[in-house]
Amino acid sequence: MPSINYIQEFLDYLRFEVDASPMTIENYGKDLWAFLAHVEARKGEPFVPSQQDLDLVRGWLSHKLDTGSKASSVGKYLSSLKSYYRYLLKLGVIKVNPIQALRPPKADKPLPVYVPTEDVNRIIDEVVTPTDWRGQRDQLILSILYECGLRRSELAHLVDADVDTGLRQLKVLGKGRKERIVPFGEGLAQMIEAWREERTKLFGLTKSLLVSSSGEAMSPEAIYSVVHQALRSVPNLSRRGAHALRHSFATDMLNSGGDLMLLRELMGHNSVSTTVRYTHTSFEQLKKLYAAHPRVARPPRDVPDGDE
Repeated sequence: MPSINYIQEFLDYLRFEVDASPMTIENYGKDLWAFLAHVEARKGEPFVPSQQDLDLVRGWLSHKLDTGSKASSVGKYLSSLKSYYRYLLKLGVIKVNPIQALRPPKADKPLPVYVPTEDVNRIIDEVVTPTDWRGQRDQLILSILYECGLRRSELAHLVDADVDTGLRQLKVLGKGRKERIVPFGEGLAQMIEAWREERTKLFGLTKSLLVSSSGEAMSPEAIYSVVHQALRSVPNLSRRGAHALRHSFATDMLNSGGDLMLLRELMGHNSVSTTVRYTHTSFEQLKKLYAAHPRVARPPRDVPDGDE
């Protein structure tokens, strides 16, 4: 018998019929259960979805903004709710989608965080040292993120069979379950083979490229923790997650003359407008470089006035 709120049924639908990614299902679940808790606390009764729920949704989103959530996060909450109400409409639970026309709040898009190349090299070569299997694995995590531009979820779900060191390429399952091929260099290929040898000694044959101490696949959160710890030695970073290395991969590719459309393919972007953001980051780096020119810091000289 279905529940009165249909949330679990919706998540099962995503899992078994849509074949959505585990992270998508997890995020939608967190958003919807949080919405449910807010509404039930406000109304004092179990939540039963209806086509008169527009004010309830607006109220929850406003509450999230008022309590410090970023506009971009609120937009994701709304996306989860819209998918949920579309499902209810599909089931016939409601006849009209009450939030179909609701728009997310506009959010300022900050420039991607960029880790200077010399800092990335220092961290990979010096800060994270392969003195044991964890160090070897963590060094590989940082190297793949920076050299291949993967998202942390993509790296966490990377299957060992999809890493070909002979052809030097990864087969990555990205957003929307879209596959792409990402090449890599000989140095990284040697690092991967050395890790595979060590991993097999400790854990035997594994399906995942990267494993935890239990021999199971690493979670995206565990990968975030590895990167965050490694980037603590870099000052003045507003964020220190795996995405900082993905951003640095893109920026350095463009700074080195990489083609924008090819970079879009490597990063798995649906739209080139997303990739264009990195051209702005590159320009910011160029401005910082130019600021070091000796004449830039000189005060302007006085210019005599013309004849009056």
